[in-house]
Amino acid sequence: MIIQKPILSEKSKLIHQNNNNVYSFYVLPSANKYQIKDALQKMFQVKIKKIRTSRQKPVLQKTKYLQKLPGKIYTKPSKKAFIELSSGQKLPNIFQE
Repeated sequence: MIIQKPILSEKSKLIHQNNNNVYSFYVLPSANKYQIKDALQKMFQVKIKKIRTSRQKPVLQKTKYLQKLPGKIYTKPSKKAFIELSSGQKLPNIFQE
C-alpha cells in the first residue's frame, strides 16, 4: 500500500487550517507523485490539484551501547506527501478531534 498513514501533528494541522484543501500523509519512500495521486483518488474518490513531496534521509541514532554492538544504527527513510485538493473537494474528517 502506497499511503501509509495521515500526519496528525500540530504543523500539519496549521497547514490544513491555512489552506483548507491541503492534507499531509506518510507514503512509501519509493513512490512517485503519479502513484500517490492514483492511490489517493482510488481510496477517497476525490480530484487532486497538486502534490508536493519531501524526503527524510536516514539519520545515525545515538546509542550508549555503540561500543558493544558492531555496526551503526540508522532511522528508516521516510517520505511525506502534501496533497492539495481541487475546490469543492474534501476528505473525511482526518483533522477533527
